[in-house]
Amino acid sequence: MNWRVAKSLEILLADVNKYAPHRRKDSDGSIGDARHQAERTSDHNPYIVLNGIGIVRARDFTHAPETGFDAYAFAEMLRLNKDSRIRYIISNKKIASGAGGPSPWVWRAYNGSNPHDHHTHVSVTEDAAHFDDPREWNFSGMIEEVVKQAPLANSFVVPPATLRVGSRGDLVKKMQAGIGLKGADVDGFFGATITFPALKKFQAAHKPLDPDGICGPETWKVITAA
Repeated sequence: MNWRVAKSLEILLADVNKYAPHRRKDSDGSIGDARHQAERTSDHNPYIVLNGIGIVRARDFTHAPETGFDAYAFAEMLRLNKDSRIRYIISNKKIASGAGGPSPWVWRAYNGSNPHDHHTHVSVTEDAAHFDDPREWNFSGMIEEVVKQAPLANSFVVPPATLRVGSRGDLVKKMQAGIGLKGADVDGFFGATITFPALKKFQAAHKPLDPDGICGPETWKVITAA
């Protein structure tokens, strides 16, 4: 299916990048991975179709306080500003619904398999007039929330870089050894024939990791905990 991201979220992405032009983006995302695509109701999936094109109504924004973007403060700012386009926000083991959801604009515990501690998830409503609303987003209060969140941001441990097919270097060697490769296969090159399938096998054996062959924050957690 042809798909696109909701216009309101494209505006939000541009506003975030304007606010923090040098931020990390390794946990950013829009359309769902294989696990999300198996869940029809995930807002990362284009299950709503407009003029023959599927609409992705969710975006993830990397938590990168060391580069000037505190996604936890961002989530709290969005919650307090109560934009009518928001369906829900997930950030650091918490979820808050917009006006149409349960306990609107109140944080609740989030117990999903991904704690969203390396990114903040923003979903917009299913109504086209809202999800394609091109207004700029209100960032008032962002600086105040950054100040409030500073102790938590200061203690945040930056995850290793996300690795994909084509990545090279000592970090790739660390990942290769961590997923069980040995000898000449620990060569520092993330290739498609050996490292990629080995990583997918490792992820499949360590649920609830998504076996997508990408070594991101959740996979690194498992590797470094071994």
